Amino acid sequence: MKTTHTPVTGVILAGGRSRRMGQNKALMPLGDEPLIVSVVRQMELVTDELLLITNEPDLYTSLKLPMYVDIVPNMGPLGGIYTGLTHAANSTVLCVGCDMPLLQPNLLSHLITLLGDYDAVVPCIEAADGTKLEPVHVFQTLSAVYSKRCLPVIEEMLAAGELSVHAMYNWIDARIVQPHEWQALDPRGLSFLNINTPEDFEKANRYIGGNHHANC
Repeated sequence: MKTTHTPVTGVILAGGRSRRMGQNKALMPLGDEPLIVSVVRQMELVTDELLLITNEPDLYTSLKLPMYVDIVPNMGPLGGIYTGLTHAANSTVLCVGCDMPLLQPNLLSHLITLLGDYDAVVPCIEAADGTKLEPVHVFQTLSAVYSKRCLPVIEEMLAAGELSVHAMYNWIDARIVQPHEWQALDPRGLSFLNINTPEDFEKANRYIGGNHHANC
């Protein structure tokens, strides 16, 4: 059941090549289901519409989701965000990666409520060693909320070959959510755990398996 009042389109990006995993991580069994099914289940709680952006739709027919290939190919995550925003029925779009199985719906709902007149709501996360990100900030461009107002800026960026999602924040009005804000709803930052390595996968598997004290 959706927990927010703003009509929201959820976009799951499944365009990565999983080089470090050696196989399609979205379909790896996490607990009793493919990893991406965990993502779908959490996203369905906070969205009115859910889309999958993938260049391999045949792999995901069992999800029974509307699927779209990249409008502009080989443009990385920015191209996926552009495709999702273009096809979204709603002006508010929550984008996440297909490899983020521990999304926390309460945090996602909160990010959605912050959008308002901003063009995007983007969490700022801490470095892996726990140090604060000053003067260099690391933004979680997935698990982020975007308005369709971003489309003209992204179009210009793609045309210029500028593929950095971070660079977009120089051209839009983004609400940056600091760690002390999002930690109130997701103290351990589980929503930002994306599965890039076998070690990441084992952490998520232990958590899904019921060991909530795993060092995620």
